[in-house]
Amino acid sequence: MPRYRVRIAGKHYDAMADLVRKHRLNIAGHTGKKAGRSRYIVDAFADSDQIEQLKSEGYSVDVREDVDEAGKKRQSEIRSLTTREPIRNVAAANHYLNVPDIENSLAVAATGSNAGFTRLIKLPNKTWEGRECHAIKIGQGSVTSRPGIYFLGGIHAREWGSPDILIHFVEQLCEAYRTQSGITLGGMDFTAVQIQKIVNEKDVYVFPQANPDGRHHSMTQAPNWRKNRRPAPAGSSNPDCVGVDLNRNYDFLWNYTVHFDPNAPVANSTDPCDHDVYIGPAPSSEPETKNVVWMFDNFPNIRYFIDIHSYSEDILYNWGDDQDQSQKPGMSFLNPAFDGKRGVAKDTRYQEYIASADKTAVVKLAKQMRAAILAVRGRKYAVTQSMSLYPTAGSSDDYAYSRHLADPSKPKIFSYTIEWGSADNETPFHPPYSEMKHIIQEITAALLEFCLRT
Repeated sequence: MPRYRVRIAGKHYDAMADLVRKHRLNIAGHTGKKAGRSRYIVDAFADSDQIEQLKSEGYSVDVREDVDEAGKKRQSEIRSLTTREPIRNVAAANHYLNVPDIENSLAVAATGSNAGFTRLIKLPNKTWEGRECHAIKIGQGSVTSRPGIYFLGGIHAREWGSPDILIHFVEQLCEAYRTQSGITLGGMDFTAVQIQKIVNEKDVYVFPQANPDGRHHSMTQAPNWRKNRRPAPAGSSNPDCVGVDLNRNYDFLWNYTVHFDPNAPVANSTDPCDHDVYIGPAPSSEPETKNVVWMFDNFPNIRYFIDIHSYSEDILYNWGDDQDQSQKPGMSFLNPAFDGKRGVAKDTRYQEYIASADKTAVVKLAKQMRAAILAVRGRKYAVTQSMSLYPTAGSSDDYAYSRHLADPSKPKIFSYTIEWGSADNETPFHPPYSEMKHIIQEITAALLEFCLRT
């Protein structure tokens, strides 16, 4: 049965929470948008039967597109490039990079005249389909006390633009540093002095393609595939039984059925055949997740982290499991006394502790990124906590920030998720490349600004 991207409006929080709790819909992005005093709007994915059921229960449902049909159109654009030339750089490209393009671009960026200030990093765990992954370190010199900044992309397979953004960032930063020039991105300018400051005073780690198996499958087979390609359980022939949602697989409240209120609308699943949000058999069970964590463990100067996703034009900060509070340190994910109480918005039974100084710092940095995006072409991203209508568990940003709280010997890492792209775009997880090129510039500007401000 075809699945559709739909925009759903409901009258109150409980009605929207039921989209996950009762109807088990896959919600796009972390948050819902408020539209009026108590009215909320979300983008989600539903089949015809689900759409009719929602309408019968009083929801307003606007059908935007048949996701498979629209996605196959985007796939055909890639397949039509049968005589495509090797990618020179993302700025010159007119199509999404495929899996080999990304690895090749990363390797090129770490060689030649860039070799003195870059290093190609081979990740230790091959994917389920045997692919090797790489990251890159950009930084002149080897002072161990300088701060490290870690950018991650490509976790969700269907979000094609995230690796392209990060390759563009790498190419722009390396070229500008090498040639002692500035960077102009729409209406946002970075001077040569600023670029030199980033590379001479920071270590920037970029892991652009964390889920190459999933990306290849999304680009060639199922355009809206989200997970990795862990083999299905023995005896299963259902294609939905393949894969794990990598952004539900980190070791942060992973066992959500224990840690969360039974009524919390957590968009996770313990069913290996869930199409989108299966959490995996254990925390950090997947080779792709292990590679992300390996970067934290092996580069202890990392103090800042951004995971690049789509879509909804949001800059999200901690926490995602419940609403923030700064008054009760004992009310935290580490305290099992609160198991079974987390994840319900607007209640007082549980709220996740964050130090007030940390929250002030992360919000300030997020607003500086927002200003850089706005300067490129006027797009207004929202700065908001990850927890809105829907809590998350096992996500990368909460895992990164939680590391120093779970183990004080580990450094504190301020962490974010950027959700690029508008819900109004056609195929918003992989919009037409003419639009994607604008988004690439916007997020590159945000990342450069982030590097300057940290």
